[in-house]
Amino acid sequence: MRQAYNEKNAACGGDDMTRRVLFFRNFLWFTGGHLKVWDYFNHVRSSGDHSAHIHFSRESLWDASNPWLALRGEAVRSWREFAAEARFLAGLDWQMIDAAERERSPVPVINLIQHVRHGRAGDPRYAFLRHRAIRICVGEEIRASIDATGQVNGPAFTILNGLNLEPRQLALRGSAEPESDILVAAIKQPELGAQLARRLQREGRRVELLAAPLLRADYLERVARARVTVFLPNPAEGLYLPPLEGMALGTLVVCARVPGTEYCRAGDNCFYPEYSLDALQAAAEAAAALGPGQRARLLAQADEAVARHDLAKERKAFLDILRHVDELW
Repeated sequence: MRQAYNEKNAACGGDDMTRRVLFFRNFLWFTGGHLKVWDYFNHVRSSGDHSAHIHFSRESLWDASNPWLALRGEAVRSWREFAAEARFLAGLDWQMIDAAERERSPVPVINLIQHVRHGRAGDPRYAFLRHRAIRICVGEEIRASIDATGQVNGPAFTILNGLNLEPRQLALRGSAEPESDILVAAIKQPELGAQLARRLQREGRRVELLAAPLLRADYLERVARARVTVFLPNPAEGLYLPPLEGMALGTLVVCARVPGTEYCRAGDNCFYPEYSLDALQAAAEAAAALGPGQRARLLAQADEAVARHDLAKERKAFLDILRHVDELW
């Protein structure tokens, strides 16, 4: 089979010395899940032994929010005719593959698992666990959720999500006076965010509500310029990166306690209240009232959490797996 695919690759103008990895995406709007697939796409691009290629659904959106926008002309039109030697699937990407090939793929499949919902019977992602694949979970909670199903077909690894922040974004940290005392980051929970922002308003306090999606660069700048940021995730997440991004950008983090925030440690690197309006208000008030010494201690511990989620570490761990994909398959 490997020889046949090499011959097909050569016929398509490929390089026998470079193994093609084909990604799949249905990009309807920007999400953190798309951003992480973009990271893995670039991990493959950095490899001298592999080349990264991608196929998009017809419905995919092509605007400034799509990380692949500059590569649109290079997108693979027909995955069936493309001589891939490995496929990279995440989320619902399995649905873009013919049912017969899901059951018996002719090439290795790498499956990125980004959410605990993969381990929940009834979720469409649950059924994909029985398909043979080399699985990469982005957090320990996620790995435990799929292991508990007894349905996983193939080896599974945990590679902690790495943060994708550019030097110019990190340079925002401490570069200017804060523009808000408390930022309520409520894109996923706009109604709750509005209620919380109203409660936190008081004379002399600058409270900002972020309830609608922004371009990533604008969003990160708003977070970096807030003394305290309250993050309102979904009731369950994969490995929820926004609070980690906040830690890296130097805002004091308040994050509602949900699955997918395993790096948060209450009173150590952030405030980590139960998911209720009263608890969130109390935590935000306490964070805003911290003295310089206490604030510096939490921010220093937050830096340690950020260091454990290094993008270069993620890349190295993944490329080690990619180099051994045939053995694992």
